[in-house]
Amino acid sequence: MCGRFTLTTPERRPVAEILGVDPESLPKDYRPRYNIAPTDPHFIDTSRYEQRRTTSARSGLVNSWAHDNSRAAAAINAKPK
Repeated sequence: MCGRFTLTTPERRPVAEILGVDPESLPKDYRPRYNIAPTDPHFIDTSRYEQRRTTSARSGLVNSWAHDNSRAAAAINAKPK
């Protein structure tokens, strides 16, 4: 998982075409963002039964034993053993 990323395309339609989703499925407040950090609210592209859609999400890894997600940004570069 990367630390920070950008999404600089100003128009919704090209982003939707690249992701293979309906432009209306992108968040209503979509805008270009130049410094998206772990735990910032954003969206992800998911697939269910060959149908793609976007879903609101936050990046970061929360361990199964954690009591809350306060340290999610600390584990952004985890890798399996």
